[in-house]
Amino acid sequence: MRFSLNDIAEDLSPLSVAILELLEVNDEKPVKGNVAFQKEMFLISNCIYKVEEKADFIPHSFGPYSEASEITMEHLISIGLVEKKKDNTYRITENGTKVLGLKQDVFSFEEIESIGDFKSFIGGLTNDEILLFVYASYPEYTIESTEYSRIMKSRVKTSITTYKKGFVSLEKAAFLAGVSIESFLELLKRL
Repeated sequence: MRFSLNDIAEDLSPLSVAILELLEVNDEKPVKGNVAFQKEMFLISNCIYKVEEKADFIPHSFGPYSEASEITMEHLISIGLVEKKKDNTYRITENGTKVLGLKQDVFSFEEIESIGDFKSFIGGLTNDEILLFVYASYPEYTIESTEYSRIMKSRVKTSITTYKKGFVSLEKAAFLAGVSIESFLELLKRL
């Protein structure tokens, strides 16, 4: 039995729509892998209650993890709204865009703008930069992490690269490095 796009759209949860919005914003640039996807959804869920109540993030081996987000992504792939490429990136399909067009009342303009901001931010970072940002900003999600020690050993170097890319302020970069602003400025001078 085939379902119409209207039927599919009618059954989508706010979590499903958030994933489609994430993949559609910013000129449909792909989401680059599972770490980026999970952390983008984590930031979105911290900002949008309709997503937070469905995503249910917990501490995991790479920091915040949502099984519901993973299962929802797999479902969206299985019904042809999302495509997972060989390079492990996720893209919205033509049908995904059409279905999303039928769900424009789920999120406000400001919420969609926030989703785009999170995608731009995370999309410009390496996995180590993403993990440092999340681990430093949300330490309560590091208790199960298998990467925490490795990431924290190189936190100064990673925070400098993140700062030089222009993705964080001087104050945030110093915070990520675990040093004062003055110390961070001294580290920058030495490079």
